[in-house]
Amino acid sequence: MTLKDYIENLYKFAKENPECLEMEVITSKDVEGNGFNKVYFTPTKGVFDNGDFISEEGYDDYGYKNNDTNIVCVN
Repeated sequence: MTLKDYIENLYKFAKENPECLEMEVITSKDVEGNGFNKVYFTPTKGVFDNGDFISEEGYDDYGYKNNDTNIVCVN
């Protein structure tokens, strides 16, 4: 899912369920609901490569450049 699709879905959800706007947000570990976590962080862009996420702040440590950015982490 792209960030654009994600935002459009959030907007539609919020419009249809305005009572949820003041509720906390959690994420699901997997589709089967085997675990849940609260969302603590704002979105961060970075590189997702072979199952690892490197935030923009860590690019120098791992040899990435700004044009390597390929993902947005939402938590």
